Amino acid sequence: MKGVGPNARVRLSVVIPIYNNVACIEELTRRLWAVLSEEWTEEYEIIFVDDGSRDESREMLRRLCAKDPRMRLIALSRNFGHQLAMTAGFACATGCGP
Repeated sequence: MKGVGPNARVRLSVVIPIYNNVACIEELTRRLWAVLSEEWTEEYEIIFVDDGSRDESREMLRRLCAKDPRMRLIALSRNFGHQLAMTAGFACATGCGP
């Protein structure tokens, strides 16, 4: 299985800002996994940045991330806006590119 392990070298980091998106998180994740598992042959990580959601987005992301070591969650204390959420995700990304 492709994934992030102690010896894995992550080549691709996907950063996704989330703000009150509980209704679409499962579908987004399903589609993303489908593309990455079919098209991407290197190690990857998916970083969700919860930008202070007030719905159940954060809890859903916690459950999803607990099931797959390739997924990580950054939970911001409040809504900072998608630009700063992306910046936080990039700061935590470990992908090294081609």
